[in-house]
Amino acid sequence: MTGGRTPAVRDPYAGLAPVYDLLARLPGTRPFYRRWRQHLRSAAAGRAAAGTILVDLACGTGNSTIPWSRKRGWTVIGVDRSAAMLRVARRKSRAVRWVHQDLTALSLDVRADLITCHFDALNHVLDERTLGRAFRRVAAALRPGGLFQFDLNTIHMLRWLDGREKLFHVRPHWFTACNTFDRPSGVATFTQHWFIRTGRRFERRVVSVQERAFGDAVITRLLGGAGLRLLTVETQIEMDGKPMRKLYVAAKPVRRAVAH
Repeated sequence: MTGGRTPAVRDPYAGLAPVYDLLARLPGTRPFYRRWRQHLRSAAAGRAAAGTILVDLACGTGNSTIPWSRKRGWTVIGVDRSAAMLRVARRKSRAVRWVHQDLTALSLDVRADLITCHFDALNHVLDERTLGRAFRRVAAALRPGGLFQFDLNTIHMLRWLDGREKLFHVRPHWFTACNTFDRPSGVATFTQHWFIRTGRRFERRVVSVQERAFGDAVITRLLGGAGLRLLTVETQIEMDGKPMRKLYVAAKPVRRAVAH
């Protein structure tokens, strides 16, 4: 891998990494992983770049990454800005190449056939300029004909979550999820207060992240500016007839020789 390591900034997942995989056990989480894999296999079928090198951005502890490494002959790379999350991922699999980088500054020494980015990680990018830069880095890392699959929460999801609080029990720990949405800026703040059981006591850890939604017209424009073409948009979660989360697939066009 090349340089381009993530600069020393606060890691919101540092305290959560050891228990993060418990979230994958919550009801309704696992089907997302299966659906993403099925959807990408379907999208890639018959294309020039159908697979062999896959890069999973914002891979966390590798739950969406590791299953791809079981495909014979594939090179799989997981990229995340959280060193703490990657430490957990490395303990889980040596078959994946784990890279510590921010997706907005992606710089690899390989060209990928497939790039993925899941669980609304791109919603954490809060402005169009930075999202456009992330798309350009993805385009630079893709081979012609390669595919980019990602999902995003919609504005309907961010508004719906506003003011909602919930208590979760992920044995032997507990956490509360508190959500707010600032309408003028369009930025949502998600805060989790974890109570990690250590013997007879509970240790409190706080994780807070922000998200912003981007409409399909903006996504299409920014992808186009990066040299990518949006192929499909699928609603993953719908509520009261409104799309709450969408799954996108974009492609890097194959340049064809012009006959003279």
